[in-house]
Amino acid sequence: MTTNVEISRTLDRAPTGGVVRRCLMGIRLYLNKRRERLTLSCLSDDALRDIGLTPSEARTEVNKSWFWG
Repeated sequence: MTTNVEISRTLDRAPTGGVVRRCLMGIRLYLNKRRERLTLSCLSDDALRDIGLTPSEARTEVNKSWFWG
């Protein structure tokens, strides 16, 4: 019998999951990056300094291409 931990580990392995799973994981990665960049764009300068970023570094990350990275 498998536990929940073992099941979740196997679901995160893209290469063994086939084409559909790799596509879904790519979409999930894209959406996570998009959400994080949107969050960064809303933070104040003080909040950015609290997490160790300068406003310039945050702008660079937010302005990255949606397609390439």
